[in-house]
Amino acid sequence: MMTTRNWDAAVAQLALYHFSGHSALSWLAAGLLFVAAFAVLKTAVHVSRKALRMAGRHRIGWPLLLERAVSKTSSWFLATLAFVAASERLSLPALTRTRIDDVGATALFIQAALWGHAFIRASTDHYRTRTGDGERVTVVVALGLIATIILWIVITLAALNNLGVNVTALLAGFGVGGVAFALAVQTTLADFLASLSILFDKPFVLGDYIAIDAFAGTVEHIGLKTTHLRSATGEQIIIANSDLVKSRVRNYKRMRDRTLTFTLYLTYENRHETLARATEVAEDVIKNDGRVRFLRGYFKDYQPQGLVFEVAYVVHEDYAGVYMDVQHAINLALFRAFHDHGIEFARQGTVNIRYTPSGTAEEPQ
Repeated sequence: MMTTRNWDAAVAQLALYHFSGHSALSWLAAGLLFVAAFAVLKTAVHVSRKALRMAGRHRIGWPLLLERAVSKTSSWFLATLAFVAASERLSLPALTRTRIDDVGATALFIQAALWGHAFIRASTDHYRTRTGDGERVTVVVALGLIATIILWIVITLAALNNLGVNVTALLAGFGVGGVAFALAVQTTLADFLASLSILFDKPFVLGDYIAIDAFAGTVEHIGLKTTHLRSATGEQIIIANSDLVKSRVRNYKRMRDRTLTFTLYLTYENRHETLARATEVAEDVIKNDGRVRFLRGYFKDYQPQGLVFEVAYVVHEDYAGVYMDVQHAINLALFRAFHDHGIEFARQGTVNIRYTPSGTAEEPQ
């Protein structure tokens, strides 16, 4: 067992050895301080995360958001802080001390950016899970993206300024270089600006069923460069945002009412009294369905295929998404009613059906 005298002798012996102007005892003390400081910081982060998790257990709120941010505390950052604290035990040259302080400040700036990024990401994810409003989610995601970009730009400029870089001259140089860079990536930049236009102007949001030229599908993702649609047949359609902004987009989800128009062909063998009842029969059938509103029904024209009757009705907003079910039911009811009243369809005729949003011109479906 080492006695007190032997311990004092060992300490005195360490004090005799010098490395880079410091005794072995000073280096040992600095090393122990580094280990102790790192352990304390690591424990503090662990305790903070646990306390924040406990505070947000019963309700999702800012404690859990802060916990997500604290969870991004890097071990290298804690090690850097412990190293800076341990170096205080040593008498270092002024230049070396300045460099160590710069390293610590730079590490702090980077870690602050990581904390801010994690907090913004957690906030947008939290809002996305709480609300089902696609428009609000889209705007919040866009604001989160812009906030993240601004955060990293500000942190980077602050870190460079702390290192003695002339930020003003740097920004002026970036202004000239930015023009050349923008010309080189003008397609990508156009898609990015188009994504901001989509996110703020909101011609469509996540979950909307839209049609662009010959493509149609449900909006699954609005990215910085492309928008992803899922078609009715299952395949994914990827369209550049700049192409979307320049295209004519039909948003079927925002269709308040859906107008359906039937063109029916009846035979010339129908009697006058029978033809006169055709409009009344169609009107009675449509009015009996509470999901629709009757618009018109009349004898429109004479054609070689038969006598042309046109019937139109509006599917109410609550049922516009399932208009095919409504149309199916009314078709069956009309067929039965016409049969019961002796109204005959032309065998060589066709049935032409079209639908439009309420208040707009009719377009073929």
